[in-house]
Amino acid sequence: MAERRLPCPERIVDMVGFAFGVGSCGGFCMTFVRSLRDFPKGHRLSGAFAAAQTRAPVLGSTFAMWSGLFHSFDCAVSQRHLDPQGARSSVDAAFCGFLTAGVLSLRQGPRVASINAMFGAFCVAFIDVVSGTARM
Repeated sequence: MAERRLPCPERIVDMVGFAFGVGSCGGFCMTFVRSLRDFPKGHRLSGAFAAAQTRAPVLGSTFAMWSGLFHSFDCAVSQRHLDPQGARSSVDAAFCGFLTAGVLSLRQGPRVASINAMFGAFCVAFIDVVSGTARM
């Protein structure tokens, strides 16, 4: 049986919220651990906690922006299939990663944007293969 996904507008909102939560939690943990060594003795926990509270929403917003663009492109690309709400192919996912990384780095120039776009496509394809969800 084919895997069913949420319809496109709801999928984008759902995945942006999920990415914000994951980015915020991961950013909090990463910043807290990294900041433990930056503060003087006696203020390590409170300083690391304050730094993590400040930085976590920024990282969550970055994850949410990437996810919003990726899933917007995913919805646009999936419309060319007979069943747009069905399971996606790995080629479509890699193409969406290509577009997302390219658009996010466009301000740095066409050369950097094209390199980042190829790297984004490679990363998404690699994650599909490693997670075992690769479909052609």
